[in-house]
Amino acid sequence: MNNPPIPSGYKLMKQLAVTPSMTEWAIKILHDPQKFPMLASATRVFNGLSVLARVEWHPPDFQNRAVHRGVTLYAHDHESLQTDLALGIDISGYQPVVDWERVVASGIAFAFIKATEGTTLIDRAFARHWREAKAANVLRGAYHFFRPKVDAAAQAKLFLAQLDDPGELPPVLDVEVINGVALAQLAAGVHAWVDAVAPVLGRPLIYTSPSFWNALPATAELASKADLWVAHWEARAPAAVKGWPEWTFWQFTNKGTISGIPGAAEMDEDRFNGTLTELRAYSAEVQAARSRNVGPNTCTETPQPA
Repeated sequence: MNNPPIPSGYKLMKQLAVTPSMTEWAIKILHDPQKFPMLASATRVFNGLSVLARVEWHPPDFQNRAVHRGVTLYAHDHESLQTDLALGIDISGYQPVVDWERVVASGIAFAFIKATEGTTLIDRAFARHWREAKAANVLRGAYHFFRPKVDAAAQAKLFLAQLDDPGELPPVLDVEVINGVALAQLAAGVHAWVDAVAPVLGRPLIYTSPSFWNALPATAELASKADLWVAHWEARAPAAVKGWPEWTFWQFTNKGTISGIPGAAEMDEDRFNGTLTELRAYSAEVQAARSRNVGPNTCTETPQPA
């Protein structure tokens, strides 16, 4: 009696990695042969890790002296599956020197570049990074660091004023600080920023972490207006973020080393939830939607860079 090969995209779990909740789930499957006959399988997510349970033939052991029914657990092999996902970086004035030719040669396909923060700060390296990344054929998205205490419409105005060239990827609102305001006020400000930017640059991305975002009110409505760029470092997969069934971009580490950017293991690295070909198709859709549905940037006030 032979079992099928290991399921595609999974790897056999080591015993030490199996948690009590996984064991409890496997036992329920084992004791329900009507629902789970031999070689049936089921999947469940445990703390961001997708686990597949399959009913298989197990060899004799000290409890069962003959080949017997058992449940084998397999973990989603993110390490192998993610090798095909398009890679990118996010940078700001903290990375003033970028050799884009070397960055591209290292496999980086896209970059999110900080443009503004609050209502007065224009990132000192934005214009140069934006221009040079374009020359290197890197797909670009600009991001704004949100300050909850400051008027959201004024923040959006500053951001839009920098983007006569809107880039190839959606605009981004970086939501990661509270700054002492009520959570409802913070959520209202995010709504206001998105509502101001979307008619000009199209559907934006929201950058946030699961723990931060999941504490906010009205997240389902916010998620209906924007897509997700999730920050969850050194995880097999990002944890769930309320309102979004899946992520579009994932900042998977803040300890990367990128050829062409000085600094030892201190870079943010990102993945697109698809291959390079799919990223290019996504970019084309973003730009087509922008040209169909939004008008020109009419902002004219441009504060001096910080």
